[in-house]
Amino acid sequence: MKKGALTALKIFVSLGILVYIFTRVVHIGDLWANLKEAKISYLLAAIVVYFAVQTLSAYRWYLLLKPLNITTSFPRILALFYLGMYFNFFLPSSIGGDFFKVYYLNKETGRLSASTASVFVDRDIGMGGLLLIALAAATWGGIRVPPADGVPLAPIFALIGLAFVAANFALFYRPTYKLLHRLLSLFKMRKADEKVESLFESVNSYRGKWGLAAVALLMSIGVQVGCAIVNMLAAGAIGLQTQHGWIDYMVLIPAIGLIGMIPLSVNGAGWREASYILLFQSVGAEAHQAATLSLLWLGVIVVTSLPGGIIYIVEGRQRKEDRQNPTKGGDAESRKIGAPISRSQEEEPVSTI
Repeated sequence: MKKGALTALKIFVSLGILVYIFTRVVHIGDLWANLKEAKISYLLAAIVVYFAVQTLSAYRWYLLLKPLNITTSFPRILALFYLGMYFNFFLPSSIGGDFFKVYYLNKETGRLSASTASVFVDRDIGMGGLLLIALAAATWGGIRVPPADGVPLAPIFALIGLAFVAANFALFYRPTYKLLHRLLSLFKMRKADEKVESLFESVNSYRGKWGLAAVALLMSIGVQVGCAIVNMLAAGAIGLQTQHGWIDYMVLIPAIGLIGMIPLSVNGAGWREASYILLFQSVGAEAHQAATLSLLWLGVIVVTSLPGGIIYIVEGRQRKEDRQNPTKGGDAESRKIGAPISRSQEEEPVSTI
């Protein structure tokens, strides 16, 4: 009941913000005119760039599996990554895709803690790249919102960055887990205590891997730059220009990404559109242009998420055929997405996530 109420609240908030935007802030006629005049060549280029960005993200995750001794091939990781993208878009949460990446990787490896740690650390380093590029660009460009006598964004990113660093120290700090152990022991949650210990060991497999961390961080910066380029191409499709040019995108797109993580929404809907309008208006865009840009960005995400749905359907059919013809599928069935694994392969039950 509580989960249903929370989902209903998310839908209510997202719809409320969207209704307000498209009835009070943006004139639908202006937005539609922008969409009709959008240059297809720019949008196709944006889609190609975003496919490259997501492939780079998948390779980052692939590299982060190595310290955990997970040897799944990159094509397989790429398939799991696109599956995560697909579920991330079609579930009412921005972490839904991460859950499914953990779920499917665990199905193939039988190592839940390692799978969880890999996805978490991948997200963590991605957040680090986002904050770093946003802080550098905001400091260099001196971006304020609004521009004249507004709030400088660099100190805000710096404070968030400090909180991020502190959280990571706690993540790799043994006393943090000792405190959790005491709390779980107090409530006699032995199984949860075992999972916390297993997760600590998996996360700390990355301790001292500074070269890998540096490479992954550089990839994360590349991902953020790529997202800014995608938005620049989408803006070019509708003739949107900003005061500081490319530097605005390096600052505002990460900021919009952070705002979109607000949990009280359906996949950031409402908050995303509102932040596009607020931030891009502060650098010279019209409200309907900013709203159009947000819709084009959403369209790029939808298109690039579709391969995950295709992979899910194809592998589901293959799994069904293997079950109907066990001699044909053989042991390969245990490697298919969604296929059950034997008790001997399990590290721990999936239901503990």
